[in-house]
Amino acid sequence: MPRTVPEIADLVRTGMETIDTTPFAALFAADAVYELPFLSQRVEGRDAILSTLAAGGVRARALGLEKTEVTVRFMDSGFMIELVASGRTPSGVPYRFPSSVGVLTVADGEITAYRDYPNVSGAAAAMDIPSPAREVFDQFLAASVENRWDDLADLYAEDVVIEMPFTPAGVPRLTKGREELRRRFHAAGGLRRLVKADNVMVHETSDPAVLVAEFDLHQELGGEAFVSTYVMVLTIADGRIAYSRDYSDTAASAERIRRFTESSPAGSSRG
Repeated sequence: MPRTVPEIADLVRTGMETIDTTPFAALFAADAVYELPFLSQRVEGRDAILSTLAAGGVRARALGLEKTEVTVRFMDSGFMIELVASGRTPSGVPYRFPSSVGVLTVADGEITAYRDYPNVSGAAAAMDIPSPAREVFDQFLAASVENRWDDLADLYAEDVVIEMPFTPAGVPRLTKGREELRRRFHAAGGLRRLVKADNVMVHETSDPAVLVAEFDLHQELGGEAFVSTYVMVLTIADGRIAYSRDYSDTAASAERIRRFTESSPAGSSRG
């Protein structure tokens, strides 16, 4: 006899509260689908779903998860679960936060679909761990100030699009493609050297793949030290920067480079 929706919900509650996927083993249909819309992930098939949930449990325990409070609300097509996670970070700091909301569809006594909406930014803040987007930005900043141009270029997707809305007239607003970006990094690196970054502020957004970063870059050009201020809106996909809107005083930078080029021996010989 097929399980009822309350029976399935009770087994899911037990598995969530004990951080153990064993009760889930016979609950999913063979062709069930598990989706994480906030992370653009989709898992198909019972075995793959159970493997994914088990791996998530292992990660949660490694991050100090001790208890999950589960609230179940029934719907016509199945039920919804609201989870609150609590525990201690690896450094011993206690945390408690709403961790996710799940919508489960049930048909013929089996779960056919599970849409899971995790609180990504809440987890990162509560457990003091960087989001995937923040990790990419941190790598971006480190490669920049260390003048590692190839490493910097490799952080971008092959078909990346960079938009620079503040460019002066005659300068393209869009740069497309990782290799074009790599060429520009090396060309600029031949003129000026980055020294350090400060006043760094990173703002998480409602989309875990998007963050806003503010920072100052200290640079040297022809023996002259100067600081450029930046605001970047970064979109991260598959661990790389897929799209970026970069705001800085590009007119001032272009003028500084022009003066340096004209005053250099090579620039004077062209005049």
